[in-house]
Amino acid sequence: MPITPPGLTATITGGLLSAGMLGIAVPQLAAGIANGVSIWLPTVTVMTVDAGVLGAGVGVLPFVVPLPLVLSSLMTAYAANGQLGVMAPLEASGLANGLVLGFLQGLIVTTHPGVGVGVGVARLLGPPAFPSLMQGFASAGITGQGAVLKANAISMAFDMIFAVYVTPIPIVGSVSPFPAGGAGFGNIL
Repeated sequence: MPITPPGLTATITGGLLSAGMLGIAVPQLAAGIANGVSIWLPTVTVMTVDAGVLGAGVGVLPFVVPLPLVLSSLMTAYAANGQLGVMAPLEASGLANGLVLGFLQGLIVTTHPGVGVGVGVARLLGPPAFPSLMQGFASAGITGQGAVLKANAISMAFDMIFAVYVTPIPIVGSVSPFPAGGAGFGNIL
């Protein structure tokens, strides 16, 4: 099942509510973030370094991002962008919970032209999420300087997350007796 704005909105809303964010604007904020992330994720490319046996294979893996990585990145980015109010840590915590659960709705799907069976180490590469988040915020009716700061903070957090995020992905495909290495590519669905 791919990551969709309604599914991501639901998980972000639940995450924010679980952290004590009970305001009437919570669904609007969740929708803005979900719309922005849904616009941005298709621009993210998955690159792998592969090892195994010669052939051609594919990889499919749930999109699991560790909660501590997301939370620490959001807390750092919020502070760097002036999101320092009493509720900022709760918002960052709720957003981290919602994003991690929302990402689990997606899959990392890769193609490995040089390795038929083996394992690849996947990294995510993509443009900054800021323009997509601003577009998502605008679609939810969130405007003003606060929207710019929040979009910049979330974009910065994604940059920090994906700078260190790596995950092994199993490669399944044609089998041969010859060892091989290579590079794969893919995306997040």
